[in-house]
Amino acid sequence: MAKERKSSEVLVPIPQAVFLCVPNPYENLVTRHRAAGAHKRGSDAILEPEQFPRVYDGLWWTVVTLATVGYGDTFPKTDLGRLWAILLIVGGVGLFTLFIGRLYEMLVERQERRKNGDLDYTKHGGGHVVVIGWSGRARITIKNILKNEPSTDVVLIDDRLATAPLDEHNFLFIRGIPSRDKTLHRARVAEAREILIFADESLKVENPYNADARTAFILTSVERIAGKVQTTLEVVLEENLANFTKIASNTHFRISDQSFAEQMYAGPKRKAGDR
Repeated sequence: MAKERKSSEVLVPIPQAVFLCVPNPYENLVTRHRAAGAHKRGSDAILEPEQFPRVYDGLWWTVVTLATVGYGDTFPKTDLGRLWAILLIVGGVGLFTLFIGRLYEMLVERQERRKNGDLDYTKHGGGHVVVIGWSGRARITIKNILKNEPSTDVVLIDDRLATAPLDEHNFLFIRGIPSRDKTLHRARVAEAREILIFADESLKVENPYNADARTAFILTSVERIAGKVQTTLEVVLEENLANFTKIASNTHFRISDQSFAEQMYAGPKRKAGDR
């Protein structure tokens, strides 16, 4: 019979036996520190467990160090811990600086696009007022809206302005040809509460008929996309009213005169027979 094995002998599978023969360079690092900090329950740090017994302690030190506050309540003491701290600080500061720089660049770029009229109106739910065509009277009307209804967004569409004419929180300038579907969709005219169309300021002086013709062309595009939205427009020549009434059904017509700017926008509630 084979001799019985001593009780002190332990059978180890071959793969595990081979693995245990391979020297572990981190064995002393891990086991020595864990043994020293064994009395601290919940210790989950590999490096500097005496200084950083919890992950939270390491996170706290990292944040105050990268923020250049450095209260000095916790800090690495061993050479290996300090080497890791150097790598963390150099790499962390670089990444943090890169992040802040990119964030600033994005903000500046967005502000520049907003100024140049390249942003779209992205709010859903409607309730905003779309103003088409910039002029002195359009300016007065927009100012009245922003003053009387501070919570209402105003979107201006114009193809002749190079930059936004106003710098208001609830004001957005969209640069584009107002008769194009793409431009009208950028302003979400179908979701607007109201649309105001102003006559071209230069054409009113040079050729009033062309001014009304341009307005009528814009109105046909608006009616096709946002026919259910209440629309008010400026008519230069009263004799052209009959032509406009055949184009639109849900439109208020205002004859251009001295009091036009005050009458163009009467607030969210209008009289049904106000034509």
